Amino acid sequence: MSDLNELRIVDQLKAMGVLDEALLDDAAKLAQQQGIGLIQALLVSGMVSAADIAAAVQAAGEAAAAGGTASEAAALEPAEVVPEAPAEPPPQASARATQHARATRRPSASLDAYEVDTEAVRAVPRALADEYCVLPLQISEDRILVAMPDADNIFALDAIRDHTNRRVEAVEVDERELRRAIDHHYGLLARDHIRLTTPTKDLSGSVQEQAPAAGAAVDRDLLQILDQGPVVQVVQQLITDAVRMNASDIHVEPRSDHVQVRVRVDGRLTTVARLPKSLQQATISRIKILAEEDITETRLPQDGRFAAVVDDKAIDLRVSTLPTYWGEKAVLRILDKSKVFVSLRELGFRPDMLDEYEKLIHLPQGMILVTGPTGSGKSTTLYATLHTIKDETKNITTVEDPIEYEIDGINHTQVNPQIDLDFARALRHILRQDPDIILVGEIRDLETAEMAFRAALTGHLVFSTLHTNDAPSATTRLRDMGVEPYIIASSLVGILAQRLVRRICSHCREQVQPAAAELERLQLTPEQASRIRFHRGRGCQYCRNTGYSGRVALYELLVMNDEIRDAIVRGDSAHELRAIALRTGMKPLKHDGLVKVHQGITSAAEVISVMFAVEAL
Repeated sequence: MSDLNELRIVDQLKAMGVLDEALLDDAAKLAQQQGIGLIQALLVSGMVSAADIAAAVQAAGEAAAAGGTASEAAALEPAEVVPEAPAEPPPQASARATQHARATRRPSASLDAYEVDTEAVRAVPRALADEYCVLPLQISEDRILVAMPDADNIFALDAIRDHTNRRVEAVEVDERELRRAIDHHYGLLARDHIRLTTPTKDLSGSVQEQAPAAGAAVDRDLLQILDQGPVVQVVQQLITDAVRMNASDIHVEPRSDHVQVRVRVDGRLTTVARLPKSLQQATISRIKILAEEDITETRLPQDGRFAAVVDDKAIDLRVSTLPTYWGEKAVLRILDKSKVFVSLRELGFRPDMLDEYEKLIHLPQGMILVTGPTGSGKSTTLYATLHTIKDETKNITTVEDPIEYEIDGINHTQVNPQIDLDFARALRHILRQDPDIILVGEIRDLETAEMAFRAALTGHLVFSTLHTNDAPSATTRLRDMGVEPYIIASSLVGILAQRLVRRICSHCREQVQPAAAELERLQLTPEQASRIRFHRGRGCQYCRNTGYSGRVALYELLVMNDEIRDAIVRGDSAHELRAIALRTGMKPLKHDGLVKVHQGITSAAEVISVMFAVEAL
């Protein structure tokens, strides 16, 4: 951890009244003896609790947001700091406390002498326990035994009695020991608060975090802070469940009174958990620590990534955090390395289309574009393509933003706008690296497009992506960017457009009669529909009653020919280019979709959901 961050947190701990100079000196000596950070020494020694540090981190961030450090803020206050008095209770509550909240006081003791009953802890909310520094120990039908630093605190006793409807007995315990125990025992209840919609097995040890990279000293220190509580198990469970559900993303979203956790499975978001509000800060901080983000910065979006192993499977997680009204939201993109090495046939290519595509990707030079909206599987197709054609005789280099998967034998380059390393600049230098095959993550502007097409014209095979609705529209999109039509026509060899649809679950698939509305949306005549077998998933335990399990791609492949090249040079519209492509053999997305409907791979509803326009068969 940087000295500046440590000082900010220490200043806040002092301002909170949980740390004085004597304790600080002791912690500094311990840190020097054991070779650890000051904050870690405070935590390990028990001088402060994880909750205190978390609160100090939050306060440090707020102080920075206000334009100054904690020390600067403290300097504006009087020299003598007077603790803030508790709010005055209403007269009725005060009278009730005086008359009725008589607790049986027991001698000061250690918590080691008591066995903490989970039901007792469950009976008192964490917010109430934190407010009055109270830990429930035992509960019966008419009484509850609690530990607290001051057994004569009638306001605390009264609040607990009112909440539990039981007579309160109290035992005095040292406050530092008590706060640590509160963190521990309420942490054990965290899993009970997570209401998962999908049952899970024992997750103990199922997620193994990989060691942080060398030089990540800040993360190692802060990781020790958040390793002490239940938040580790919470984050591990969320990741494990998401991976086992084949989710692509995890959304951790703060709400007014809880934290909602959703996962995207087969392209659809589903709520899987509701975390208590008290775990919000620790959960987000834990994720940010793993992703090597700055946990003291809560005002700006941040990006990071980390690696994990789930059920002996290597997983990369790309993390994005964003400030929202109720706090920071985190989205974790799950990148399963095992899915990069699937064959092109497994992605959903029909045999005839696969033969055509493989001819294109083995050409010595030219431009091949993969098009579709965000989330349509373009990166997966390109990675599978590179994995298919790579060998030791080829120099394959990519420029990406971000690098999603690392493939052995391929040189990956990350775009970095902070140092002016954009697609065009990286591509310009890649051309000096004697490449055979180049992957440009996305053509976003004219400069990148011109560099990519220049590479394709000078003896390189170039792959890239565009955001267009269909294959023919890619040429008009490039013209709109400013690329000369003759360059497009002479360099482009093929365009692959794709969409993702959900696969029907193989365990509950059944043949059905299509609805009239579906036939109308698909523009099918009764005679055409009679040649197609329609299917659906009934819903079962294997697909969580959704009827679907996994996804498959729909493709349309435009292979360049002389007629299409002439039309591009003439400046024909996308509609005219599409008509020529269909006439010369291109099969549209809808055709591929209906073939997969007939084969029982997907449903008519899924094909309709990805159609942007009425297409001819």
